[in-house]
Amino acid sequence: MISWFRKWSGLALLMVTLLFVGSAVAEPKLYGFRIVQQDHVMLHFDLDSSAAAAQLFSLAEPHRLVVDLPGTTLATELPSETFIQGVVRGVRYGQHAEGYLRVVVDLRRAVSPTYQMVPRQGGQRLVIDLGVEGVPAYANLPDVQSEPRVSNLSSSIRNTGLRDTVVAIDAGHGGRDPGAIGPLKTREKDITLAVAKKLYQQLSAQPGIKPVMIRSDDVYVGLRDRMAIARKHGADLFVSLHADAVKRSAAKGSSVYTLSMDGASSEAAAWLANSENQSAALYGEVLLDGMDDILSQTLLNLTQGSTMERSMEAGADILAELKTVGYIHKPSVEQAAFAVLKSPDIPSVLVETAFISNPVEEKRLQSPQYQEKLARSIARGIVKYLLRRAPEGTYLAAQRRKQG
Repeated sequence: MISWFRKWSGLALLMVTLLFVGSAVAEPKLYGFRIVQQDHVMLHFDLDSSAAAAQLFSLAEPHRLVVDLPGTTLATELPSETFIQGVVRGVRYGQHAEGYLRVVVDLRRAVSPTYQMVPRQGGQRLVIDLGVEGVPAYANLPDVQSEPRVSNLSSSIRNTGLRDTVVAIDAGHGGRDPGAIGPLKTREKDITLAVAKKLYQQLSAQPGIKPVMIRSDDVYVGLRDRMAIARKHGADLFVSLHADAVKRSAAKGSSVYTLSMDGASSEAAAWLANSENQSAALYGEVLLDGMDDILSQTLLNLTQGSTMERSMEAGADILAELKTVGYIHKPSVEQAAFAVLKSPDIPSVLVETAFISNPVEEKRLQSPQYQEKLARSIARGIVKYLLRRAPEGTYLAAQRRKQG
């Protein structure tokens, strides 16, 4: 009896020991990630094991921070995330066959990271300090690929007495004005509305920014009415979306335009501006009151000076982000006499998303995925501009002063 007891007690002890060892060497799992805006930008990776380890290294062209987690797996399917502002452009995950989890942090600039493992209940947290100054206005911003949601920062805005910065989104053409028509019979008015709706979703997700749609359906809105709607909503920025078209089907790429009072900056820009203005005149619009009057022209030039400078800034920020999506037709912001840009008090830009007259680009423009990429890049440019130039009295301007 005693020998039997010793035999089974020894076996039980061995089983308990194996269970203990098994649990002790169980592979760590990554189950959470977030960006924290403090004095510096911090990355928090939550792991369920105190045995986790990390190895970091940086890459350039493009800038990336690579985080290798030996023996680690994902506890749940963490989605790749894309952020439209800040030093972190995106985060993605990959499980390597060699037995480690690789996290790639896509960056907008080089960083000097330091890191440490911080014990916490049920495991530990990998805390990475990017060595870049944090921006509280970016705190708690949702992934731009997710559905818009109200964040804690949005709630705090309502309690400050500060207003949102208003962005008017103008989907070009519409209703009885189809705009340009591609070789596959794609109508410009449909493309611009689709991209405009996606841009609205992107900006709606950003605390401190209130987007306004000039048209949200297939209706015709006159050029004067578009500006009036923007002014009615107190727009701080006007962004008009179009799809380029020329007789040469090989022409390709995105372009950004702002107003030129002295004429277009190139022959192509002049032709395009004339084409858009003729389109409006065809449907009964009077484009410019008093613009034949020399005095009116002079006064308008004076009042629009500052607005045009801001328009060029916004256009440059948007164009820089469009370069990350695809080919750029012209390397800098163009200027042309678009009637829809002639608001003297609202910085205004016109974005030609691509050439609908190019069969390859026409197919891209039909793709919801490509439309999403365009909207996301335009949103990034808008946010970049507003973080520098949001008017006084807005939450973004208050955050800018606090950081300055």
